Amino acid sequence: MIQGLYTVAEIAAMIEKGDTLLLAGDAALLSQLPKGKWIAGATSRFVESGKTLVSTREKIFVHNITDIASDVKLKTYDTATLPNIFDEAFDNGFSVLLLPVFVDVWKEYTTNCSNYSNFGNRPICGWVTVTNIYSEYERNDVSLVFSGETGMSYTDVGIAMHIALPEGKYAEVHAISPFKPDDGDVIIFEENTQHIEYALINGVRQNFRQYMIDKQIDRSHKAHNVLAGDHGSGVLMNVTIHEDTEEKDQGKYVTTGATVYKDVPYRFSKVDEDSYDHIKPFGGEIVYSFSCITNYARPDIFLKYLPMINGPFAYGEIAYFLLNHATVYVTIGDISN
Repeated sequence: MIQGLYTVAEIAAMIEKGDTLLLAGDAALLSQLPKGKWIAGATSRFVESGKTLVSTREKIFVHNITDIASDVKLKTYDTATLPNIFDEAFDNGFSVLLLPVFVDVWKEYTTNCSNYSNFGNRPICGWVTVTNIYSEYERNDVSLVFSGETGMSYTDVGIAMHIALPEGKYAEVHAISPFKPDDGDVIIFEENTQHIEYALINGVRQNFRQYMIDKQIDRSHKAHNVLAGDHGSGVLMNVTIHEDTEEKDQGKYVTTGATVYKDVPYRFSKVDEDSYDHIKPFGGEIVYSFSCITNYARPDIFLKYLPMINGPFAYGEIAYFLLNHATVYVTIGDISN
């Protein structure tokens, strides 16, 4: 299976041959590609074979899934149609969803996805493309997704590829992060939101921003403070605390990089890199993978724990839910095994 960085000409040749491709690259390169069976998100940072972290605007990263895709459907989703995404997936396969960041369709998915029909019953993964808020990393002015079906880029819709697998095969979506709940306060939120005003802290209702100030918790995004939510059955969701920048929100809100969910117990997190060990005995072949942009500064993670990971660095990772600070990968296995 082809995975790695290739030139525009090499990718175009794959498309013209009819291959099925999941792409990531600089917007100027992606806009040169012919129509075909592909979707793409804009970014310019990648990991190849877990060994080399690359920043390039000269090549496009490809996961060529032609060998395992028996059928594909490319779909464009807005806020009205996105709740149908699981219903429109193949019964046996997986789906990849690419979202521009901070737009309505992104907010719709991160806030409401758990209420969608068939949520959790059909594997879905994907990632959030870049935006100029991270201009220290990227040059792209807007967060873009691309559809090979139309050959166009979009700033306000999600692009999905629904992938059917051959008979006897199945897909699993895996997410891994070194952030685990600490032993501190239990935090429960009153609603699904990304703009937190109040929370129950050990059962006492408090303004969450004032709580962080009182606890002297660094509220800048560079501190990488993460809330870890326990959804039960070992499902942990990591959510990044964003930097406080709005004067009008002083004393009111804390903004997060993904939705926190009502009635789910959260704690602030600690780093437990031993958690990466469980990735080693995975079953099946990894056909698609990507990781959070914060991991770009940690090449040791990939060298030591994740040598099998190939793909783009993202600004939010989808493994059913929208996550932060995660590495996500898809494996294909044999049902008979």
